Amino acid sequence: MVRVKHRYILVQIKYDNRPKDDAPKVTSKSLSVYLRKQVSKYYGNYGAATVQRLLVMYFNAKTHLCIIRTRHGPHRFVTSVLPLLTQMDEHVFRFRTLYVGATVQQCQKFVVKYQQRYINRTIGYYQGMEQKQKMIENVTAMVRQ
Repeated sequence: MVRVKHRYILVQIKYDNRPKDDAPKVTSKSLSVYLRKQVSKYYGNYGAATVQRLLVMYFNAKTHLCIIRTRHGPHRFVTSVLPLLTQMDEHVFRFRTLYVGATVQQCQKFVVKYQQRYINRTIGYYQGMEQKQKMIENVTAMVRQ
């Protein structure tokens, strides 16, 4: 018996800055349906059949990160289509592949390192300890919400 191998694709979704009222409503379900349609568009029936088990496991609306699970092999279809996608339901998006891993734990480790690097880069722009401490407090308060 051969086990089914999966790949987990960590993607950052960026869209233009808008007011919170006009922000696009993206859910994991709508995102998985959209990705299946796009793979079908670019790779035809064969591509559509290979990504039937595509699943958006995790989607965070605040950080705009999502983890997509697909089978090993057809994950190349998904990763090759992501840079081509620019529009979803009249909203302009950019999909940026950050990491492709074999386990969810490896993706989570990468997310922690990625967020830590982002915070360190952002803190580097502030002058003085008071500004840096205030920024850290704001970030922790936002994450707790």
